[in-house]
Amino acid sequence: MAWLSKEEEKKYKHQVEPKDTAKIDILKEYANYGNIKSNGKIEYKFDERENILDIIEKYSLDDLVKGKSDVETAIALMHWFCARYRHGNPPGGLASTRTLQGLMEFADRNEGRTNCRGLALALAQLIRAYNLKAFHITCCPYEEPFNDCHVVVCVYCESLNKYIMLDPSANLYLKNSTDEIISVEEFRDILIADGELIPNKEVTNWGNEGSMTDLSEYRDYMAKNLIRIDRSFLSCYGNDRDGGNIILIPEKYMQNEAKNFNAEMQSKFITSRECFWQI
Repeated sequence: MAWLSKEEEKKYKHQVEPKDTAKIDILKEYANYGNIKSNGKIEYKFDERENILDIIEKYSLDDLVKGKSDVETAIALMHWFCARYRHGNPPGGLASTRTLQGLMEFADRNEGRTNCRGLALALAQLIRAYNLKAFHITCCPYEEPFNDCHVVVCVYCESLNKYIMLDPSANLYLKNSTDEIISVEEFRDILIADGELIPNKEVTNWGNEGSMTDLSEYRDYMAKNLIRIDRSFLSCYGNDRDGGNIILIPEKYMQNEAKNFNAEMQSKFITSRECFWQI
């Protein structure tokens, strides 16, 4: 997801200068977290179903997920959604209205494409319509400002007692070496450890023709974007950032680079992974 063009980026002095280092090496340098928490409360309204019944009924989504587990439901909804909408960066990037209907209508006007944020916002709302705790997170790089970040969906699955990560930009979920579906938190740890990652067979090539047969580019891309992780306190129909947010950063980043940000941004920074990934 592009936030600033190269030209726009040049207009601003970097608060945090980019490092001329391999992305995975930066992630390893900033691997460790700390204990700084937030007093904010995570909230789910679960008001999606009543607001998207038109979509649920039009596409028989209740039949699609009937009899499925929480994991199977979330994945089935991602596959359904990604069969209709793909990653792209049309003019404007995504809809100004963040409701599921608004996001889908915007993509319909742009050959079925929207950016990673639009895809993640839409998928999270679809999944919450089935009473699953799903939310989007924004994954940001080391430098500030930046011209690219990525947005994915986290879903808490009671059957696994943990989150799983879904990336609708590529119709992707990942498994570890023991064939377990992993979370964003686990994904980051595996990248740092140079561990094995196994994609699902339905994975696409970022919305383009063909499949993602080689994860090396995705690993490098996400190593870049897992320095700062941003989530909203409130997850509800049509919401993106209203209600405030918290940003998980490494302890070393808090002690150094974070001091270059303004006071408002610094107030959102935490280093406790337990606090950030609270259910």
